[in-house]
Amino acid sequence: MIVSREVAKYSVLMLTGYSGGNQFGFVYLYDPAGAYIGYVGIIRESAALPANVQWPNGILNIYFHEAELVALLDTLRNEKPITVQFNTDLKWGSIGTGQEPVGEQEAPSMPSAQLMSAVGARQELLAGPQASRH
Repeated sequence: MIVSREVAKYSVLMLTGYSGGNQFGFVYLYDPAGAYIGYVGIIRESAALPANVQWPNGILNIYFHEAELVALLDTLRNEKPITVQFNTDLKWGSIGTGQEPVGEQEAPSMPSAQLMSAVGARQELLAGPQASRH
């Protein structure tokens, strides 16, 4: 059976200096009503992933390696709807989007556009006034 829950909110906790194991991050997931769904555990690349689990109270714990963290957070920030799924028989977990139109392009985020503008301005300053005379 596949358990599927809509994710409406999330929070992130990253640990440093923690010597108690291979998990150093948590992405806590909440449904549209604000109820806690469970967490995505972030595991060091060098370690095996723990088994995904659904506890008797329905709470999910699914695990990804640290290399997946940026893509995971990008998906949570930029996509809607988001679902977390857990296969109770095969024990796999996933986070994914709903159906989107083919060819849909995401608008560039403002920080990226600002960064590119700042890089261009810096390059113009470094090139000096001679570069603008061409």
